[in-house]
Amino acid sequence: MFQQTIEPFGVFQKHIIISPDGAQRMAFVPGYGACLLELVLNGVPVLDGYDTADAMIEGRYGKNIVLYPFPNRLKKGTYHWQGREYKFPINDQDTGNALHGFGKDRPMQVSRMDMDEHGASATSIRYEAGEESAYPFVFSFSITYTLRAEGAFEVDLRFRNHDETPIPAGMGWHPYFKLADKVDAMSIQLPPCRRVEIDEAMIPTGCLLPESRFSEATSIGDQVIDNCFQLEGEGPLAEVLLSGPAGSLRYLQQTGPGKFNYLQGFIPPHRASIAIEPMTCNIDAFNNAMGLLLLEPGEEAHAGIRIEWQKA
Repeated sequence: MFQQTIEPFGVFQKHIIISPDGAQRMAFVPGYGACLLELVLNGVPVLDGYDTADAMIEGRYGKNIVLYPFPNRLKKGTYHWQGREYKFPINDQDTGNALHGFGKDRPMQVSRMDMDEHGASATSIRYEAGEESAYPFVFSFSITYTLRAEGAFEVDLRFRNHDETPIPAGMGWHPYFKLADKVDAMSIQLPPCRRVEIDEAMIPTGCLLPESRFSEATSIGDQVIDNCFQLEGEGPLAEVLLSGPAGSLRYLQQTGPGKFNYLQGFIPPHRASIAIEPMTCNIDAFNNAMGLLLLEPGEEAHAGIRIEWQKA
């Protein structure tokens, strides 16, 4: 049987789930947006997480956080809905935009835990009762982490409208993968996609550009990646392949109507890891409507990711 333990993590609790042989392991903090701290697949750590609660709260680079009610950037933090203007706080000072919504640090609770010899699944849920003036709609958000005995990890995001009127929404996840001391020693292959052209404030211009740099497995080397991609495959899954000296990580995200049809790639300046971020919508979707979820009362959107590890 898979086992769960709970340990203090600063003022929070860290939930640890581990397989009987110790080869599969994950750790997350429900009380801080269900932030994922560790992921070990087939005995290999593949995630760049936070070692301390203070580092998690500081949130440098937003490692392994949930993104809602929108992912990525919102131009000047402003959008209009049903004839009214709403404004999120500007938290990306370099661009003057709002970044990643407000879900990253919201306290969540484990509502369900299932474990057997085949794996373990933990669902954390947060119910938002119109608490934000920038987004005064009633909704719930949940994230489910599933760790499989065969060395796979799955993530399922769900966003449900509990309001009396339709609401706009977007969601995503922000994992950082570390397969070598530096990403320069890694390679990457992307699915068929087009690159979203952005302006100096990192907001889409409306143009989608051909993207072929990583259509085959390509060494990252000294390349800089901070781009959003619109996926072009017919679905139902889009695959990213990351490889390092010890093996390969196969990353799959659901695509199709209401799913993860956008992907952001980002290498931070320290170049120790790479973010592969699934998003249901484009940058600034509350304004440009590209991929924006329009949820009717009672309607739920959900989309998933699967990660597999293969040793070299």
